[in-house]
Amino acid sequence: MEPDLSFEVDDAKDLRKITDQSIALAICIGAFEHMDYEREVLASIYRVLKFRGRFFCLSLCADNVCCRAIASRLGNATKHLSSDRMLTHAEFSTLLDEVGFRRCRFAAFALLRTALDAMGRHTRLDFLWWGLAPCAWKEAKPT
Repeated sequence: MEPDLSFEVDDAKDLRKITDQSIALAICIGAFEHMDYEREVLASIYRVLKFRGRFFCLSLCADNVCCRAIASRLGNATKHLSSDRMLTHAEFSTLLDEVGFRRCRFAAFALLRTALDAMGRHTRLDFLWWGLAPCAWKEAKPT
């Protein structure tokens, strides 16, 4: 049996090329922090997901201490754009709720990342901020 797998690239704000309720998984890696219209992007993703479809997003803060250490060992630099906006866990959860996602969990390393984020925000030490890794499901609304 051949796997039913394809990849599509489209403007995240609209996802015009993708039919409503036609995909099982949407993945966004390293791009969400660069987007200006977060709510519209999430609404488009919600629209194209099948019921029980999943959305996974990895949005790391490129200036955190871990990314800088790994990047330097690989011989790479880390950079931020002036327009980057890192959402907090609460902000991302609120946006997911607003567009209709019914369940959300944040990836396994969330506890450590959340603790470092909180310390970084409290102390204003940006290099401790890690970013987000939410996974959300589209479910039918309760009747």
